[in-house]
Amino acid sequence: MKSIDLAQRTPEWHQWRAQGITASESAIILGRSPYKTPWRLWAERTGLAKTADLSKNPLVQRGNRLEDAARQWFEQRYDTLVLPVCGESEEEPLLRASFDGLTDAGEPVELKVPSERTLRDVAEHGRAASAFRLYEPQVQHQLYVAGADKGYLVFYQEDQEPIVFEIARDAALIEAIVSQGKAFWQALVEEREPEKDPQRDLFIPKGPQADDWAVLAGRYSALQQEAKTVEAELKRKKAALDDIQTTLVAMMGHSLIAESAGLRVTRFCAKGSVDYAALLQVRLPELGGDAIDAFRRQSSERVRVTVQEHPQKAVIPFKARTAPNPIADDHGLAVATSFWF
Repeated sequence: MKSIDLAQRTPEWHQWRAQGITASESAIILGRSPYKTPWRLWAERTGLAKTADLSKNPLVQRGNRLEDAARQWFEQRYDTLVLPVCGESEEEPLLRASFDGLTDAGEPVELKVPSERTLRDVAEHGRAASAFRLYEPQVQHQLYVAGADKGYLVFYQEDQEPIVFEIARDAALIEAIVSQGKAFWQALVEEREPEKDPQRDLFIPKGPQADDWAVLAGRYSALQQEAKTVEAELKRKKAALDDIQTTLVAMMGHSLIAESAGLRVTRFCAKGSVDYAALLQVRLPELGGDAIDAFRRQSSERVRVTVQEHPQKAVIPFKARTAPNPIADDHGLAVATSFWF
Protein backbone atom coordinates (compact mmCIF):
# COMPACT_ATOMS: atom_id res chain seq x y z
CA MET A 1 0.00 0.00 0.00
CA LYS A 2 1.14 3.52 -0.76
CA SER A 3 0.56 5.67 2.33
CA ILE A 4 -0.76 9.18 1.75
CA ASP A 5 0.16 11.85 4.30
CA LEU A 6 -3.17 13.62 4.67
CA ALA A 7 -5.32 14.61 7.61
CA GLN A 8 -8.82 13.25 7.18
CA ARG A 9 -11.73 15.64 6.57
CA THR A 10 -9.44 18.45 5.35
CA PRO A 11 -9.88 20.17 1.94
CA GLU A 12 -6.76 18.36 0.68
CA TRP A 13 -8.23 15.05 1.80
CA HIS A 14 -11.50 15.70 -0.03
CA GLN A 15 -9.55 16.59 -3.17
CA TRP A 16 -7.51 13.37 -2.93
CA ARG A 17 -10.65 11.27 -2.48
CA ALA A 18 -12.22 12.86 -5.56
CA GLN A 19 -9.35 11.55 -7.68
CA GLY A 20 -10.24 7.89 -7.16
CA ILE A 21 -12.76 5.36 -5.88
CA THR A 22 -13.05 5.28 -2.09
CA ALA A 23 -13.97 2.34 0.13
CA SER A 24 -17.27 3.89 1.18
CA GLU A 25 -18.32 4.08 -2.48
CA SER A 26 -17.85 0.39 -3.25
CA ALA A 27 -21.17 -0.71 -1.74
CA ILE A 28 -22.94 1.93 -3.84
CA ILE A 29 -21.17 0.89 -7.04
CA LEU A 30 -22.01 -2.75 -6.34
CA GLY A 31 -25.67 -1.83 -5.85
CA ARG A 32 -25.77 -2.78 -2.16
CA SER A 33 -26.59 0.65 -0.73
CA PRO A 34 -30.21 1.42 0.17
CA TYR A 35 -29.31 5.11 0.42
CA LYS A 36 -27.71 5.87 -2.93
CA THR A 37 -27.72 4.33 -6.40
CA PRO A 38 -24.75 4.11 -8.78
CA TRP A 39 -26.41 6.74 -10.96
CA ARG A 40 -26.85 9.09 -8.01
CA LEU A 41 -23.19 8.69 -7.06
CA TRP A 42 -22.20 9.31 -10.68
CA ALA A 43 -24.38 12.45 -10.78
CA GLU A 44 -22.77 13.79 -7.62
CA ARG A 45 -19.25 13.00 -8.78
CA THR A 46 -19.80 14.67 -12.16
CA GLY A 47 -21.44 17.77 -10.68
CA LEU A 48 -24.90 17.05 -12.02
CA ALA A 49 -26.26 16.74 -8.49
CA LYS A 50 -25.20 18.17 -5.17
CA THR A 51 -24.29 15.83 -2.34
CA ALA A 52 -26.59 16.18 0.66
CA ASP A 53 -24.93 17.83 3.65
CA LEU A 54 -25.08 15.27 6.47
CA SER A 55 -22.86 17.21 8.86
CA LYS A 56 -25.86 18.22 10.99
CA ASN A 57 -27.34 14.73 11.05
CA PRO A 58 -27.44 13.64 14.74
CA LEU A 59 -26.32 10.09 13.91
CA VAL A 60 -23.37 11.38 11.87
CA GLN A 61 -22.38 13.81 14.61
CA ARG A 62 -22.63 11.06 17.20
CA GLY A 63 -20.48 8.76 15.07
CA ASN A 64 -17.78 11.41 14.71
CA ARG A 65 -17.91 12.13 18.42
CA LEU A 66 -17.54 8.50 19.48
CA GLU A 67 -15.02 7.36 16.85
CA ASP A 68 -12.02 7.95 19.13
CA ALA A 69 -13.72 6.09 21.99
CA ALA A 70 -14.45 3.15 19.67
CA ARG A 71 -10.84 3.12 18.49
CA GLN A 72 -9.52 3.15 22.06
CA TRP A 73 -11.89 0.31 23.03
CA PHE A 74 -10.60 -1.80 20.13
CA GLU A 75 -6.98 -1.05 21.04
CA GLN A 76 -7.52 -2.20 24.61
CA ARG A 77 -9.53 -5.28 23.69
CA TYR A 78 -7.08 -6.48 20.99
CA ASP A 79 -3.88 -5.10 22.54
CA THR A 80 -2.82 -3.18 19.45
CA LEU A 81 -2.48 0.34 18.17
CA VAL A 82 -5.05 1.49 15.62
CA LEU A 83 -3.83 4.42 13.55
CA PRO A 84 -6.12 6.35 11.16
CA VAL A 85 -4.29 6.63 7.83
CA CYS A 86 -4.95 7.16 4.12
CA GLY A 87 -3.64 4.93 1.39
CA GLU A 88 -3.77 3.86 -2.25
CA SER A 89 -3.52 0.39 -3.71
CA GLU A 90 -0.11 -0.46 -5.17
CA GLU A 91 -1.81 -2.45 -7.96
CA GLU A 92 -4.63 -0.02 -8.75
CA PRO A 93 -3.91 3.47 -7.32
CA LEU A 94 -7.40 4.45 -8.46
CA LEU A 95 -8.72 2.49 -5.46
CA ARG A 96 -7.99 4.29 -2.23
CA ALA A 97 -9.13 4.21 1.36
CA SER A 98 -9.32 6.42 4.43
CA PHE A 99 -8.90 3.91 7.22
CA ASP A 100 -10.52 4.45 10.61
CA GLY A 101 -7.43 2.56 11.65
CA LEU A 102 -4.78 -0.01 10.76
CA THR A 103 -3.55 -2.40 13.45
CA ASP A 104 0.11 -3.16 14.18
CA ALA A 105 -0.25 -5.99 11.65
CA GLY A 106 -1.58 -3.66 8.96
CA GLU A 107 -5.15 -4.97 9.24
CA PRO A 108 -8.02 -2.51 8.61
CA VAL A 109 -10.46 -1.66 11.37
CA GLU A 110 -13.74 -0.06 10.27
CA LEU A 111 -15.63 1.61 13.12
CA LYS A 112 -19.38 2.15 13.04
CA VAL A 113 -21.55 3.84 15.66
CA PRO A 114 -25.05 2.70 14.65
CA SER A 115 -28.47 3.48 16.05
CA GLU A 116 -29.82 1.17 18.74
CA ARG A 117 -32.22 -0.35 16.22
CA THR A 118 -29.38 -1.19 13.82
CA LEU A 119 -27.28 -2.63 16.63
CA ARG A 120 -30.15 -4.88 17.71
CA ASP A 121 -30.57 -6.09 14.13
CA VAL A 122 -26.84 -6.83 13.86
CA ALA A 123 -26.89 -8.67 17.20
CA GLU A 124 -29.87 -10.77 16.09
CA HIS A 125 -28.91 -11.55 12.49
CA GLY A 126 -25.12 -11.31 12.49
CA ARG A 127 -23.61 -11.42 9.00
CA ALA A 128 -27.10 -11.63 7.48
CA ALA A 129 -27.97 -8.19 8.91
CA SER A 130 -28.48 -5.43 6.37
CA ALA A 131 -25.82 -3.26 8.06
CA PHE A 132 -23.20 -5.98 7.70
CA ARG A 133 -24.14 -6.47 4.04
CA LEU A 134 -23.79 -2.74 3.50
CA TYR A 135 -20.36 -2.35 5.10
CA GLU A 136 -18.77 -5.64 4.04
CA PRO A 137 -17.64 -4.25 0.63
CA GLN A 138 -16.08 -1.28 2.42
CA VAL A 139 -13.89 -3.59 4.49
CA GLN A 140 -13.04 -5.77 1.47
CA HIS A 141 -12.05 -2.62 -0.43
CA GLN A 142 -9.79 -1.68 2.49
CA LEU A 143 -8.26 -5.18 2.54
CA TYR A 144 -7.40 -4.79 -1.14
CA VAL A 145 -5.81 -1.38 -0.63
CA ALA A 146 -3.91 -2.46 2.49
CA GLY A 147 -2.86 -5.83 1.01
CA ALA A 148 -4.15 -7.53 4.16
CA ASP A 149 -5.72 -10.96 4.60
CA LYS A 150 -8.25 -9.96 7.22
CA GLY A 151 -9.85 -6.92 8.80
CA TYR A 152 -12.42 -5.94 11.41
CA LEU A 153 -15.87 -4.38 11.27
CA VAL A 154 -16.83 -2.92 14.64
CA PHE A 155 -20.30 -1.82 15.70
CA TYR A 156 -19.71 0.32 18.78
CA GLN A 157 -22.08 1.57 21.47
CA GLU A 158 -20.80 3.37 24.54
CA ASP A 159 -23.37 1.80 26.87
CA GLN A 160 -23.45 -1.70 25.32
CA GLU A 161 -21.00 -4.42 24.43
CA PRO A 162 -19.64 -3.67 20.93
CA ILE A 163 -20.04 -6.27 18.19
CA VAL A 164 -16.92 -7.16 16.20
CA PHE A 165 -16.78 -9.13 12.98
CA GLU A 166 -13.47 -10.52 11.76
CA ILE A 167 -13.67 -10.42 7.97
CA ALA A 168 -11.40 -12.58 5.82
CA ARG A 169 -10.29 -11.52 2.39
CA ASP A 170 -12.89 -12.47 -0.26
CA ALA A 171 -11.19 -12.78 -3.63
CA ALA A 172 -14.44 -12.86 -5.63
CA LEU A 173 -15.88 -9.80 -3.93
CA ILE A 174 -12.61 -7.91 -4.29
CA GLU A 175 -12.49 -8.76 -7.98
CA ALA A 176 -15.98 -7.28 -8.37
CA ILE A 177 -14.97 -4.19 -6.39
CA VAL A 178 -11.94 -3.60 -8.60
CA SER A 179 -13.58 -4.31 -11.95
CA GLN A 180 -16.80 -2.42 -11.27
CA GLY A 181 -14.90 0.40 -9.61
CA LYS A 182 -12.73 0.85 -12.71
CA ALA A 183 -15.80 0.70 -14.96
CA PHE A 184 -17.53 3.32 -12.82
CA TRP A 185 -14.47 5.56 -13.03
CA GLN A 186 -14.44 5.22 -16.81
CA ALA A 187 -18.08 6.31 -16.86
CA LEU A 188 -17.07 9.36 -14.83
CA VAL A 189 -14.26 10.23 -17.22
CA GLU A 190 -16.48 9.83 -20.26
CA GLU A 191 -19.47 11.51 -18.56
CA ARG A 192 -21.50 8.47 -19.54
CA GLU A 193 -24.58 7.97 -17.39
CA PRO A 194 -25.05 4.61 -15.66
CA GLU A 195 -28.43 2.99 -16.03
CA LYS A 196 -31.01 4.59 -13.78
CA ASP A 197 -33.26 2.88 -11.29
CA PRO A 198 -36.71 4.32 -12.14
CA GLN A 199 -37.88 3.65 -8.58
CA ARG A 200 -35.05 5.63 -6.94
CA ASP A 201 -33.33 7.92 -9.44
CA LEU A 202 -34.49 11.29 -10.70
CA PHE A 203 -35.91 11.90 -14.13
CA ILE A 204 -34.25 15.00 -15.59
CA PRO A 205 -35.79 16.45 -18.75
CA LYS A 206 -33.35 17.26 -21.53
CA GLY A 207 -33.45 19.04 -24.86
CA PRO A 208 -36.96 20.09 -25.97
CA GLN A 209 -38.44 18.37 -22.92
CA ALA A 210 -36.48 20.72 -20.66
CA ASP A 211 -38.09 23.70 -22.41
CA ASP A 212 -41.56 22.18 -22.07
CA TRP A 213 -40.91 21.38 -18.41
CA ALA A 214 -39.80 24.97 -17.77
CA VAL A 215 -43.01 26.37 -19.28
CA LEU A 216 -45.21 23.95 -17.33
CA ALA A 217 -43.26 24.59 -14.11
CA GLY A 218 -43.84 28.33 -14.47
CA ARG A 219 -47.55 27.86 -15.10
CA TYR A 220 -47.87 25.42 -12.20
CA SER A 221 -46.09 27.80 -9.81
CA ALA A 222 -48.34 30.71 -10.82
CA LEU A 223 -51.52 28.64 -10.52
CA GLN A 224 -50.46 27.28 -7.16
CA GLN A 225 -49.92 30.81 -5.87
CA GLU A 226 -53.39 31.77 -7.06
CA ALA A 227 -54.80 28.65 -5.40
CA LYS A 228 -53.10 29.61 -2.12
CA THR A 229 -54.75 33.03 -2.27
CA VAL A 230 -58.19 31.48 -2.87
CA GLU A 231 -57.61 28.88 -0.14
CA ALA A 232 -56.59 31.59 2.33
CA GLU A 233 -59.79 33.51 1.59
CA LEU A 234 -61.83 30.30 1.90
CA LYS A 235 -60.17 29.56 5.23
CA ARG A 236 -61.11 33.01 6.53
CA LYS A 237 -64.73 32.56 5.43
CA LYS A 238 -64.90 29.08 7.04
CA ALA A 239 -63.55 30.54 10.26
CA ALA A 240 -66.24 33.25 10.16
CA LEU A 241 -68.92 30.58 9.56
CA ASP A 242 -67.59 28.58 12.52
CA ASP A 243 -67.80 31.68 14.75
CA ILE A 244 -71.43 32.30 13.73
CA GLN A 245 -72.28 28.62 14.22
CA THR A 246 -70.79 28.65 17.71
CA THR A 247 -72.89 31.71 18.62
CA LEU A 248 -76.09 30.16 17.20
CA VAL A 249 -75.54 26.91 19.13
CA ALA A 250 -74.97 28.87 22.32
CA MET A 251 -78.28 30.69 21.75
CA MET A 252 -80.11 27.35 21.39
CA GLY A 253 -79.31 26.24 24.92
CA HIS A 254 -80.35 22.59 25.32
CA SER A 255 -82.47 22.54 22.16
CA LEU A 256 -81.32 20.19 19.40
CA ILE A 257 -83.19 21.85 16.50
CA ALA A 258 -83.67 25.52 15.73
CA GLU A 259 -85.10 27.36 12.73
CA SER A 260 -85.57 31.06 11.98
CA ALA A 261 -84.91 33.63 9.24
CA GLY A 262 -84.25 30.91 6.68
CA LEU A 263 -81.63 29.17 8.78
CA ARG A 264 -82.05 25.72 10.33
CA VAL A 265 -79.57 24.38 12.87
CA THR A 266 -79.56 20.71 13.90
CA ARG A 267 -77.38 19.29 16.62
CA PHE A 268 -76.65 15.55 16.59
CA CYS A 269 -74.11 13.04 17.86
CA ALA A 270 -72.01 11.01 15.40
CA LYS A 271 -70.33 7.75 16.36
CA GLY A 272 -66.56 7.73 16.46
CA SER A 273 -64.60 5.71 13.91
CA VAL A 274 -63.17 2.32 14.84
CA ASP A 275 -59.40 1.99 15.27
CA TYR A 276 -59.17 -1.33 13.46
CA ALA A 277 -55.40 -1.59 13.89
CA ALA A 278 -55.76 -1.40 17.67
CA LEU A 279 -58.74 -3.77 17.56
CA LEU A 280 -56.78 -6.42 15.66
CA GLN A 281 -53.80 -6.05 18.00
CA VAL A 282 -55.98 -6.66 21.05
CA ARG A 283 -58.31 -9.32 19.66
CA LEU A 284 -55.96 -11.10 17.25
CA PRO A 285 -52.40 -10.32 18.35
CA GLU A 286 -51.11 -13.40 16.50
CA LEU A 287 -52.39 -12.09 13.15
CA GLY A 288 -49.36 -11.31 11.01
CA GLY A 289 -48.84 -8.68 8.34
CA ASP A 290 -49.15 -11.23 5.53
CA ALA A 291 -52.62 -12.23 6.68
CA ILE A 292 -53.71 -8.60 6.81
CA ASP A 293 -52.23 -7.85 3.39
CA ALA A 294 -54.38 -10.60 1.91
CA PHE A 295 -57.40 -8.35 2.56
CA ARG A 296 -55.75 -5.10 1.47
CA ARG A 297 -57.34 -3.33 -1.48
CA GLN A 298 -55.39 -2.82 -4.70
CA SER A 299 -52.66 -0.20 -4.51
CA SER A 300 -53.10 3.12 -6.27
CA GLU A 301 -50.64 5.63 -7.64
CA ARG A 302 -50.50 9.14 -6.21
CA VAL A 303 -48.50 12.17 -7.27
CA ARG A 304 -47.01 14.94 -5.14
CA VAL A 305 -45.72 18.12 -6.80
CA THR A 306 -43.51 20.44 -4.77
CA VAL A 307 -42.76 24.03 -5.75
CA GLN A 308 -39.34 24.98 -4.38
CA GLU A 309 -39.22 28.64 -3.44
CA HIS A 310 -35.43 28.73 -3.46
CA PRO A 311 -34.30 25.90 -5.78
CA GLN A 312 -30.68 27.06 -5.62
CA LYS A 313 -30.72 26.16 -1.92
CA ALA A 314 -32.41 22.80 -2.39
CA VAL A 315 -30.71 19.62 -1.26
CA ILE A 316 -30.60 18.41 -4.86
CA PRO A 317 -30.17 21.42 -7.15
CA PHE A 318 -29.33 20.45 -10.70
CA LYS A 319 -27.50 22.51 -13.29
CA ALA A 320 -28.01 22.37 -17.03
CA ARG A 321 -25.68 20.07 -18.91
CA THR A 322 -27.01 18.77 -22.22
CA ALA A 323 -30.04 21.06 -22.37
CA PRO A 324 -29.68 24.73 -23.41
CA ASN A 325 -32.01 25.87 -20.64
CA PRO A 326 -32.00 25.01 -16.90
CA ILE A 327 -33.69 21.76 -16.08
CA ALA A 328 -36.21 20.45 -13.58
CA ASP A 329 -35.16 21.81 -10.19
CA ASP A 330 -33.71 25.01 -11.63
CA HIS A 331 -37.31 26.00 -12.22
CA GLY A 332 -38.27 25.10 -8.70
CA LEU A 333 -40.50 22.16 -9.59
CA ALA A 334 -40.04 18.62 -8.33
CA VAL A 335 -42.43 15.76 -9.03
CA ALA A 336 -42.60 12.64 -6.90
CA THR A 337 -44.68 9.59 -7.71
CA SER A 338 -45.56 7.20 -4.93
CA PHE A 339 -47.54 3.99 -4.63
CA TRP A 340 -49.83 3.50 -1.66
CA PHE A 341 -50.66 0.02 -0.46
